[in-house]
Order: sequence, then structure tokens, then C-alpha cells
Amino acid sequence: MPIYMDRHDVSNEITAESVAILHLEDLKIQHKYNCRGLTYWFDDKRKTAFCLVEAPNAESVHNMHQHAHGQLPHSIIEVDAGLVASFLGRMEDPDTSIGSELTVIDEPAFRFLLTVQIQLGQLSNDPDKNLARGIKDFMQKVINVIEDMQGIPVRQGFQNILGSFTKAQNAVDCGLELNSRLKRVNPLLRLSIGLEAGLPVVGIKTFFEDTIQTSRRLCEMGRDFSVSSSVLKMYEEEARGVDPKDTEITKIKTTELDFFHKFFDYLEANFSNSELKIDAFVTALGYSRSQVYRSSINLFGCSPNVFLNRYRLKKSLEQLANTSNTVSDTAFLSGFSSASYFSKCFRNEYGISPKAYMKAVSP
Repeated sequence: MPIYMDRHDVSNEITAESVAILHLEDLKIQHKYNCRGLTYWFDDKRKTAFCLVEAPNAESVHNMHQHAHGQLPHSIIEVDAGLVASFLGRMEDPDTSIGSELTVIDEPAFRFLLTVQIQLGQLSNDPDKNLARGIKDFMQKVINVIEDMQGIPVRQGFQNILGSFTKAQNAVDCGLELNSRLKRVNPLLRLSIGLEAGLPVVGIKTFFEDTIQTSRRLCEMGRDFSVSSSVLKMYEEEARGVDPKDTEITKIKTTELDFFHKFFDYLEANFSNSELKIDAFVTALGYSRSQVYRSSINLFGCSPNVFLNRYRLKKSLEQLANTSNTVSDTAFLSGFSSASYFSKCFRNEYGISPKAYMKAVSP
């Protein structure tokens, strides 16, 4: 059967023990709705509770809660068991005292998600298999640092990984440690890191959808370590006012987020259009040309056109490494007007041809 996670926004009077009692009431009658309550999380600070239930459908979860205690969820989404275990660390109630019927869980589901992407530098003309092996070894070092900082490696691609943390201090310190420890390990590779935090269920969106998206976009800015202002505020609270090293972190202000997300929304939907120009961004985003240019410089350290070209090239790496597309196919899918122009841009950025890269990273 599928697994569902629901979200309850509770009143200030609700405590961890109150939620434990409600959970117990669910377990008493769950069989009537063919449900199986797996576990729950309760966040006293944010007054949210999340139930994890195996059930035939979302309606059964709703009806079980209604019959058991009348505390109905505000949202219910279907989730992947593997992702829940990875992001939140468990799929069942933690161990309780022997003989204790009531399981009181005072553990938030709020998580800090760190996206790490390996960026390529100028490669040699004949990287052969050393590139693939170097990326694999580099990725393992990233995983080791995430685990050392009490994080959980969640997703892993050829050049990307996502880490989940329960504390802001561990997440920020992990980003700083990654930059410090791995900066000079391999001169051909470097890291781009993005960090955001949030809740697993927001409306009808998928599991941690908003947080994953923002973390990934912060990473795709291409800076060493980009962090939202809300996460930095939580870091400073946890670290008792300690301000992280300004020179190593790109701080994304709340006032910049509107442009940031509008820019990426349009970019992600249109980057494969080879006719895309800065004027299209200006019209779509509702900003003046000077505002778009200035905001791009502040966030990305380059003009919109330069960032667009770099973004397309990074997308082409995914196509070349993970599919059987030809160079021409990849050029078209990545938004380049011709294979020859794509190859020229690729060589200028990475020091080798697309074909040499394909050969170097092929299985």
C-alpha cells in the first residue's frame, strides 16, 4: 500500500504528550480503515505535527483521524518511503520504555537541506577515465564530511548530492567545512553549495518540494556557499550570536528572494530555447533591464546572458553523462543554436570537447 504523510497545524495549547495521545487513539481504530500508523513528528516551536501512515488512499487517513479524535489534517500527500527515511532518519516510532503504552515524540520534522554540486574547472585535452574516477572520489569525500557533521546524505547523482540536517549550526558548519577541507583536493574540481530549510509538507506540494528547490537553486548560483537569510538567522540563534565567516558565504536577503525565484522559474522553463535573450527576461520578470542586470550581478556575480550560458553548459553535462544523446542532441536540448557553437562554448568553459567529456565519464 502507498504511504502518506499528513500535516496538522495545532493550537498553542497542544503539547507533545497531547499528540502522543492522539496518535494512540489512531492506532486503536486504524484497522477499521485498513490503515497502519507508522510514526509521527511534533514541532512544539512551530506547532506542527506530521503523521506517517500506510493506507489505501488519502481519504482513509482523513477518515481514521476523524473517527479517532476529530483532529483533521490540513494537508495529506503521498510520499516515498526511502525519501522519508533519508530526510527524517526513521520510518517508525523510536524505542520507548518497556511497558510504556504511550510514545511521546518531541521531535520536529523541520530540516536543513544542503545541496552540493561538483563544478568542473579547465580540464586537460585527454582526461580519459581519470575524470570519472576523480569525481567519484571527490563525491565520497563530500559524503564523509556530511556524515562527520551529523548529516544524512540523501540523494546522489554523478555530480550532485543532497544532505539533510536537524540543526542549522551543523548544516552551516558542514558547508564551511566542505569549502575548507576540499578546496585544494583536486585542482580540476570545486564545489558549489546551497542551503535552505523547511517543512516536509506544504499544501499539496511534494515532499520537501519548496526547500529542495530553493536549496538547489542556491547551489546553481555557482557561488562557493549560498545560504538564505532565514537559515543564517537560525544559525546565529543556535550558535549564540556567532556570525559565520562572511567571506565564505553568499547571503541571500529576503528582499532578493522574489527576483531570485522569478528568475529561476523563467530560466528553468525556457533555457532550452536558443532564441532566449535578456529582453525576454525583462518582460517576463516585470523588472527594468537595469534592475535585471543589477540583480544578476549581485546574486550571480555576472550578467544574465553570461549566467544563462553557464547554466546551459551545466545542463549539458547532465545530458552528456547520463544519456545516449549525441553532441547535436545535447546542444539542442541545452538551448544552443548549433552543435558547433555549443562545442566552442563547451571547450572555452571546460577546456575539452563534448566528445572528450563523454568518453571520460562514460561507464
